[in-house]
Amino acid sequence: MTFQEMAKTFQEFVSRQDRFILSGHVRPDGDSIGACVALGLELLRQGKHPMIYYEGDTSRYGWVSRSLPILDKQSLCKATCGRFGWIMLDCAEPHRAGEASVCADLAEESFCIDHHVNQKEYATYNWTDSRATSTCEILFHLFRENLYPITKEVAEALFTGVAFDTGGFRHSSMTPDVFRMAACLSDTGIDITQIMNGLFHTKGFIETKVLGLALQKAYIHQNQIIVSAMEAKDFQSVGGTSDDSEGAVAALAEVAEAEAAVFLRELSPNTIRVNMRSKSKVDVALVARAFGGGGHVRAAGCTVGGSMQSVCQRVLREIMKQLPEEDE
Repeated sequence: MTFQEMAKTFQEFVSRQDRFILSGHVRPDGDSIGACVALGLELLRQGKHPMIYYEGDTSRYGWVSRSLPILDKQSLCKATCGRFGWIMLDCAEPHRAGEASVCADLAEESFCIDHHVNQKEYATYNWTDSRATSTCEILFHLFRENLYPITKEVAEALFTGVAFDTGGFRHSSMTPDVFRMAACLSDTGIDITQIMNGLFHTKGFIETKVLGLALQKAYIHQNQIIVSAMEAKDFQSVGGTSDDSEGAVAALAEVAEAEAAVFLRELSPNTIRVNMRSKSKVDVALVARAFGGGGHVRAAGCTVGGSMQSVCQRVLREIMKQLPEEDE
């Protein structure tokens, strides 16, 4: 389908339903949250009944509108009773939506809007554009095409998603059109300083201690990859949890000598979360997909079973397939 045809199909989908459950991926980030809120606000404007399900903490995104009904696991179960449409945002595989994956079987019909490379389509309708910087960028153009008003609240949500997934407008995916889009959103009067500081320049005390320990434990592998690994006991030593490590991999990626950065954290015994970044030579999305994960060429992640040491070795071997080996 063309962009115009997909935008029309989406509005027809909306017109057929009254109740909607919107969800993104587990451990929601700025793009996932921004997309859910922006689209939820539009559905509300159209007289629909949208509900959002987040699986993970969203408190750090406090500037994004909180005016929409938010479901927890118990209310999600109740919401799936009766007729509803499921909208999956910034996530195309039901299992990555956590508890919301039950909607795949229970929804009347479903619509996926995503910008990640996906191997299989699961929703009734699938709108995937891997050229877009973010799901919020796709939504911006959807709003323009279908003449949905971009209010200040909507603009805050969309700007949050675009800014987050472009690393503060500095990733290689940036184009003049993305800057023009950001300017259009800025024209609504949103507080860009608040959003950018909230996304990239504000950390809690415990988060800062976790980051310090992550940097302290870092080492360079084959003179090309910076690696840091933290077990549950490491987080406990500074009074934190694995959830307090937001931004650790981005900080590692700033090291000049490293082409790629890998941050591993223990979620539970023999379950390791791996986040990766790269600069120019490594497609970390390809690495993540080898372990059942996904993401972008320069930023990706996966959750892998096994001990910290074995997972680290396997991930590094996969990355090194794309890099010439050098002496330590």
